[in-house]
This record gives sequence, C-alpha cells and structure tokens, in this order.
Amino acid sequence: MKMRSPIIITIITAILAAASIPAVFAQRQPSANEIYIDKDCRRNQQLQFDKFTVFNQNEFTANGQKYWFYAGRYQDGGVLFCISKPNFSQPKVLNAEKIQRQFIDKIVRDPKNQTAFIIAVREGNGPGAKTTNYLLDLSNPDRPKVTSLSININSNQKLLTSGGINQTSANIETTSFP
Repeated sequence: MKMRSPIIITIITAILAAASIPAVFAQRQPSANEIYIDKDCRRNQQLQFDKFTVFNQNEFTANGQKYWFYAGRYQDGGVLFCISKPNFSQPKVLNAEKIQRQFIDKIVRDPKNQTAFIIAVREGNGPGAKTTNYLLDLSNPDRPKVTSLSININSNQKLLTSGGINQTSANIETTSFP
C-alpha cells in the first residue's frame, strides 16, 4: 500500500480551500422586496457596502404635492430619514438632527395629522435603554419641525394607544430646522 505524498495532500487541501473562499465572502443578493438607498437617499439596488435598507415608507401630500417619507436602517442599526417626490425622485436627507442617524424603535403616522409622524428614538442598545418620542411635522417638507413628546420612557412602553398619543411627560420642546 502506497502512502500519499504530503505535498499532494497539501495541494489538494489548498485547492479545496480556495474554491470555498468566494462562498464565504459572497454578499447576500437583495430580495425582491428589499429597497436599498445610499447616504444621500438615492435608491440603488447595486450597493454592496454603505447601504441602508428601507424599512418604512409613507406617502403624504403637503402644499398640494405628493411626497415620500422613508427610513433606511444601516448595518449598525442607525436610521437615515429621507424625503423625496414619488418613485425616489429628487431625494434628500431629511434635515431633522434630533432623530437622524439614531436607533429608531417605531415610526407611525399621527392619527390626527396626515403630514406628521410619531418616532420613537432609543438612546442606545440593550435592555432598559431609554426612549424619547418625537412628533415630526412635514406640513412644510423643506422645513421639518421636530417636537419632543415625552422624554426618557422605558422602551417597553407603547408608543400609541388606540385613542392617540401616549404622553408620559409634560416636557414639550419644538425645533424647526432651516
């Protein structure tokens, strides 16, 4: 019985290992339902890196024009808020510093105002992280208005009740962005 040469075994092992490397580093193909945007809110399904996956999209009308308000989540969990005309036409990053690039738990349309959204911003990851609810008013999309509805609520509390906003703090703060 012949013993195989250690060199041949090494070569075969190297070939098998090299053949498996592309599978290990291959990027997952986007599903038909996933939409990717870049850091400037432009739709781009070909992005491999630095992509945001759209997880929330709403259409609303302001000043007689239709707009899309959408949010994309980055791989680290931070969220990019965007606004555009329908079909991602003329996209731009929403100028709303308090909510931009934060951890977002929920986004819901305000039941009393179709151009406003209630956004739960979580201050960090992990259990017990505090959450602040904000009202984002897009009645003038070029000048979004962000109002703090409640501060430092436990992230397990409900954002909305069936009757409307669940406010737990009397502290109200409004900020308009240029």
